[in-house]
Amino acid sequence: MKCFFFLIIFCPLFSVGQVTLADSIIQINSLQETVAFLSKDELQGRLTGSEGAITAANYIAEKFKAAGLNPVAGRENYFDSFTVKQLGKKIIGLNVIASLPGNPGNDTTVIFSAHYDHIGKGNDLEYNKDYRADDDIYNGANDNATGVAALLELAKYYSVQKNNRYRLLFIAFAGEEMGLLGSEAYVKKIKPSLVKAVINLEMLGRPAHNNCYIISIGNSRLIKILNSSLDKEKSTDEKFFGSDPYYDENLSQRSDHYPFARRIKNAFTIMASSPTDEFYHSVDDEYNTIDFDFVLKATRNIALAAEYFVR
Repeated sequence: MKCFFFLIIFCPLFSVGQVTLADSIIQINSLQETVAFLSKDELQGRLTGSEGAITAANYIAEKFKAAGLNPVAGRENYFDSFTVKQLGKKIIGLNVIASLPGNPGNDTTVIFSAHYDHIGKGNDLEYNKDYRADDDIYNGANDNATGVAALLELAKYYSVQKNNRYRLLFIAFAGEEMGLLGSEAYVKKIKPSLVKAVINLEMLGRPAHNNCYIISIGNSRLIKILNSSLDKEKSTDEKFFGSDPYYDENLSQRSDHYPFARRIKNAFTIMASSPTDEFYHSVDDEYNTIDFDFVLKATRNIALAAEYFVR
C-alpha cells in the first residue's frame, strides 16, 4: 500500500494589516511617560498661567527639540505667548509650537494640535466641582494629556519619516479650558489660505467605542478620506474613524479646531472618549484610568491616516 501526503496551505480569508514605520516609531512607553508627567500632582492641574502649566510647556518644548523639530522661523524658542483677562486677572498663556519643513519653496502648512492645559485645582475655575478634601487636583490624564502624548509621537514619527511635502506645525495649545483662548489667539497670526488642514487631538484615553470619531463643521468627507488613507498605508479594511455620535453635545464648537474651522475647510478634531465620560472634568481623571493599548493604536492609525494631508 502506498501512502500519499498532501501539503495543505491555509490562506487567511482576511487581512491582518502590514507592519508600518508607525509601529516601530510610536511606542506605548513614550505615550505612558508623557501622560504620567503631565498628570502628576506636582503640576497642580495645569491651569493656564500657573507654574504647573509653565512646567508642562517646558516639558513639551524639550520633547519637540529631542524629536529634531525646530522653533518657527524667526523665533528663538518654541513658545508663543498670548495675554487675556480672565476672572478679573491678566493671564499669560504659552502655546508651544514646533516646525518641520516641507519641500523647499512650499509654504502650505498642515497643523497638528492638542491642548495641554486643564482646569487646575479646587475652585480655580468657576465651573469646577466635585473636588474633595482628600483630592482637589484635576490632573486631566485623559483631558488632554493623552492628546498631547499622541501629538509628541506624531512629531517624532514625521521627523523620522521626512517625506512631508508641506510644512508641518505641531502646536500644544494653552487656554482651551478657558474658552479656546490659545487657538483663538494663534489663528489671528496665520494666513488661512496657506493652511491645508488642522488635525486636533482630544481625549484619546478612554474610548467610548473601539474607534475614534471625527468632529468637524459639516465636512463629512473627512471620515472616508481618513479611512481610505489608513487602508492604503496599513492594508486593512478596518473603519477606524467614524462620525460624531454626540451631535447634541455641540462638540464642533468645543475644541481647538473650531477657531480654524471658521476659515479653513479641513479643520477637525479626532476624539475617542464620550463628552459625558464619568471622569470628565473630575479629580478622578487619573493616569490609571487610561487605556494605553487603545491610545497606541489610535496614535499609529492617526499617523497613517494623516498621510493624505501631509504628502
